[in-house]
Amino acid sequence: MFIDKIEGLHALEHYGIRVVRAKYVDSAEDVIAFAGRRDAEDDRPVPIELRVVGQGKQPLSGRGVTHGPLLDHEAIRRAYAELAPRVERAGGRIVAADAVGDGTDIAITGRSDEALGKCLTVRSAVHCVQRMVPLDEGGAEALARNVQGFHHHGASEQGRRMLEHLLLRVSTFFEDSGVESFDLDPVRIHENGYTVLDATLRSRASLHRKARLQREDHDRKSLDYHPSGRQ
Repeated sequence: MFIDKIEGLHALEHYGIRVVRAKYVDSAEDVIAFAGRRDAEDDRPVPIELRVVGQGKQPLSGRGVTHGPLLDHEAIRRAYAELAPRVERAGGRIVAADAVGDGTDIAITGRSDEALGKCLTVRSAVHCVQRMVPLDEGGAEALARNVQGFHHHGASEQGRRMLEHLLLRVSTFFEDSGVESFDLDPVRIHENGYTVLDATLRSRASLHRKARLQREDHDRKSLDYHPSGRQ
């Protein structure tokens, strides 16, 4: 079965994977509340996107179903009014999500093969690489170097460590959560960070959430990784 979109993002976050902040919304005012800056002196909203989420595997993003970035209350109200009829006709929900800055988009897919077992595949517009799960530090480093060589973003040593950190976390999620297969698409790679923007997860049962890992568990190289921006 397909896991609910928001539940899937929360499950990834539980395993230490950075995901976009997102929420189902039922009105324009609900969106405005989601976009509010709690500590700001004015009422300018956080830039957000609105997306129509269909049933099953339909992605959060897509032609004609995404509006944004939305920068003020009137833009939010107009976008919601345009998207709401789509939900009524086709079913599904509207999701509000933080607008994420530019970067390089990749996709990370997890599949189980009868012969090979569990495998991770990392795809971009021009390249595709695959490794078996579980990843150790050497496997994560080799995969990160392979991916990094095809993109101008993240070419630094810190960028490579960031990719290793992400891939080790995804490997642990695939091993321990009970998920059968997944698509993290897109994952946006920033200068020294990343954000999972959409996730499609499949599982025969509810996902298992193990006790949260400590930073040193299975991911020692992440001790040297410090994401940029406000923490």
